[in-house]
Amino acid sequence: MKNKLLIYKLLIVVVMVMVWVFIYPKLPDTVPIHWWFDGQADRMWSKLMHVVMFPAIALFMALLFSYLPKLDPKKENYEKFGSVWEIFQFSILGFFLYIYIVSSYIMFNPEYNISKFVLFGIWLLFVILWNYMWKIRQNYFVGIKLPWTLADEEVWNKTHRFGGKMFMLGWALFILNTFFLRQIVWVFTVVVCLIIFSPIIYAYLIFKKKKSLK
Repeated sequence: MKNKLLIYKLLIVVVMVMVWVFIYPKLPDTVPIHWWFDGQADRMWSKLMHVVMFPAIALFMALLFSYLPKLDPKKENYEKFGSVWEIFQFSILGFFLYIYIVSSYIMFNPEYNISKFVLFGIWLLFVILWNYMWKIRQNYFVGIKLPWTLADEEVWNKTHRFGGKMFMLGWALFILNTFFLRQIVWVFTVVVCLIIFSPIIYAYLIFKKKKSLK
């Protein structure tokens, strides 16, 4: 079964290589590597780097995902959320494939704003991750890994339920702002702070509260 999963992940890399073979002769010598929120490219690199880098990173991730559980001190817990771990792997690799295809498409159609495509992909990824985040069990590679969550399984579970809600709330605000208010930089900063710091504070508080009750 594990070998089949690795093959499926490698198929995503194969699709990326197929895109590479198709688009490479048609690309200009230099292509955008980064776009700002308004859709304007602000950094360039060679077309060879574009077509090679994405599949190479995807291949590295596919292989790394297969070996991470073996390296984890809590590797026995992966059996408790095995299907969720698989969903996480394919979601991240699928998102990477999506970004590769979208960025390649924009290079041939620069009149379109890549930001909305990317934001849609991010929103969809976070919807998937949020749906399954609360099912993750203690480990050292996936989830909200803090001293307090790794020290206490109950704190881990509560923090992941809370963190999932914050992920969805933050990205919902960001997506709505993108299409309506346009204060993208400020809202993006607020969203990132919300997603990163609120679970940290929450985990610390409930850990301290639990300790005080003993």
